[in-house]
Amino acid sequence: MVLALIVFTRLYLSTHRPGAKGPGQPSSQGPGMAVEVESPGSPRKAPSPVGAPGSTASAPGGTVSPACNVLDRALDGVVRNPEDGPALAEAQRQLEACPTPPVRACELGAALDARAPTGIGLPPARALLAKLCQRCRAEANPCAANAARAIQESAMGHAPEPGEALWNLEHAGPDTRSACASLVRMSLVPAATTGEGLNAKLSPLGAALVPPCVRAGQVPEAVLSALVVQQGARADGLAGLVKAPAGAASAQEPQQITGAEAGSHAFDGNEKSGVDVGNGRTPRWEADGALRGQFEPPLKQLTSLRVRAKGAGTLRAIVRLPPGLGLEDRERGTFFVNPTVCQFKGTGQWETCTLKVPLLDVEALSVFPAQPKISLYEVEAHGTR
Repeated sequence: MVLALIVFTRLYLSTHRPGAKGPGQPSSQGPGMAVEVESPGSPRKAPSPVGAPGSTASAPGGTVSPACNVLDRALDGVVRNPEDGPALAEAQRQLEACPTPPVRACELGAALDARAPTGIGLPPARALLAKLCQRCRAEANPCAANAARAIQESAMGHAPEPGEALWNLEHAGPDTRSACASLVRMSLVPAATTGEGLNAKLSPLGAALVPPCVRAGQVPEAVLSALVVQQGARADGLAGLVKAPAGAASAQEPQQITGAEAGSHAFDGNEKSGVDVGNGRTPRWEADGALRGQFEPPLKQLTSLRVRAKGAGTLRAIVRLPPGLGLEDRERGTFFVNPTVCQFKGTGQWETCTLKVPLLDVEALSVFPAQPKISLYEVEAHGTR
């Protein structure tokens, strides 16, 4: 009897201690493993990325602002009737309460821009657009998008109102960068390149947008100086924006000569020796011309040139640009523009060409004869390294 009682007691303790496996129960997880189980009926939390289409934005402190959910509807009411006072008041109230508007609300900025043009004073709907641009994220900023759209239209030959584009650029806030990048790529680089379609004139839109982009540090200095040199008097209003590095200019010799045989005679400092060159086009004509003098490293600035030749022609500077901008020299792995820096008559006497502003990052000079054959005695470049 006593023995049976002891066996029963041990069996009871072994099946009722904490963590013990009962009959039919699965074995416990191994070391380091844990499974989080939701209580029955507990709500499931699904992530909602802020700023994605259809998402809401968070107010300070991480709470969702209800105003952001209805902001697009309030803005749509203003788009339908920009003169509707109650609709304007409602949109302003919801915008004030929404610290970071969702993308669908920011996209209505294009319609607001079209429905509330600039003019005398600031129409209430445009004031609303200005506030919207201040709050939209950079990637969805309507003012930046409006400015970029105007630049694209100008590049395609249309003539958008410069004042409208300037207003949008000045209110683009954190995304001035993307609008200015469009301006540089579509307008300024072509205007700094010999032979491009925009070489004949600098568009009024570009002239209006360049100063704020320069002030924002979004225009490469080499592009700006090349544009001013290439466009001449047409770019007088932009010359003052060029910042040249300090340093006294002196004669600079190229380290590598390519092109015509004995081409080094044109850069040897001896005006009595020279080389005959022609204007037969080669596969590298845009980069090298008939003769190319390469500076290694590139000149920090080029300020003036002297040429002595018999027969007319031009000199172009090869200005190095950041990757992806301008013409591509695949052999050298570089990008460049090639503004014309000198047009010489070729009288046999020295001719001087002084640049309106110093050219920056000049990696080479290329000679382009205007006749089938000219005699080039000497090319002298002045600048700093």
